[in-house]
Amino acid sequence: MNSSAEKRSPAETSTPPYIPFPELGEHFENVPIYVRPDIEFYAKRMGFLPDTIRLYLHVPWVAEAMIRMNNALMRDERNALSEETKYRLSMIASRDNECAYCTSHHVGVFKKKFGYDEKAVEDLLRMHEPADERERLAQEFVHQASLDARGVTDELRARMAKTFSPQEYMEIILLVGFWKMYNTMHNAMGVESEPPVAGFKKFVNIGPAAVAAAS
Repeated sequence: MNSSAEKRSPAETSTPPYIPFPELGEHFENVPIYVRPDIEFYAKRMGFLPDTIRLYLHVPWVAEAMIRMNNALMRDERNALSEETKYRLSMIASRDNECAYCTSHHVGVFKKKFGYDEKAVEDLLRMHEPADERERLAQEFVHQASLDARGVTDELRARMAKTFSPQEYMEIILLVGFWKMYNTMHNAMGVESEPPVAGFKKFVNIGPAAVAAAS
């Protein structure tokens, strides 16, 4: 593992965290053994270890649970919805929760893993280009639930239940809740997006949420 995944100089971090990063070691040797494989996978998947994950490791047993929940919800092969679909919905949730940190990370995933250009990202955030009518409905649900969960109507729930299997429905519900948690924590932490994705923070201001906020 390249040590650049574990350590960055102050010049590489726009705003330093309000608490120090834990000392992870050149090869994560200071990370507890039970969470080390999850951290190594995270760094390999992203190409760097996000600062928020590094800070979570002050409480490694909780970090382990959150990372495994992330993997289970977003990437587990037993899921009914694809990883790309999950990220498309997560992007809308993070944007609606006004989390520039998570939104920038989502854009990085879209560009690196799925080959999206910036127009494709903008079209997604404006909810102009759903993959199909099922995704259009899922976007409507995630958008409403993220902005105002109590505003989800019985009529919308009924359409969701008619369109999606129970497992698919619950994966979408869990996705809304998971990103609300992550977005809230990351906004509260005030950690800046890392250099590889910092340029994508602008996307949090694109689309229906920004229009609603300005009205």
